[in-house]
Amino acid sequence: MTVRFSTKDATVYDKDRKAMEKKLSQRLTRYFGNDSVDATVKISETKLGFKAEITLPYYGYQMRAEAASNDGLYTAFDNAVDVLERRMTKHKDKIISRKGKGAQLEVSAEPETADENAYATDDDFKLVRVKRYEFKPMTAEEAILNMETLGHDFYVFLNAEEDNICTIYRRKDGGYGMVAPK
Repeated sequence: MTVRFSTKDATVYDKDRKAMEKKLSQRLTRYFGNDSVDATVKISETKLGFKAEITLPYYGYQMRAEAASNDGLYTAFDNAVDVLERRMTKHKDKIISRKGKGAQLEVSAEPETADENAYATDDDFKLVRVKRYEFKPMTAEEAILNMETLGHDFYVFLNAEEDNICTIYRRKDGGYGMVAPK
């Protein structure tokens, strides 16, 4: 397992990086076996403590988990690993069964980049983050699964059935909704 670390407003020493890399490898090796996996760990320091984000590919999906803690760096990291492990366990059967049906489920997310010309002139409407990823045709069910594996509340996708761009979102009542153009 290859782990890349990035920090924002935080200082993480080499011994801490090695300990976190070892813990991540030990906890997640059973899900990947001998496969080579590239994981990204982002550590940031906030006013109240540390925040850890972990992103890695899992059967063609991007699994992402984040956790924050005011108890220290290791607590935030451990909580993020716990969330990631629960998410992987929860979705493993769904992902493998869909992969077995021959569906195209591969989603590759490019790293987040801020576009220099993307800032509005008015400070109230400042664009602070741009995320780019490749659209692959998929059904609404596959989009819901992608949304759940990423841990997001909405997901934009190319609907294979209608050949247009749609958005799936999680409703407050626990169901899902879809926004589609006419």
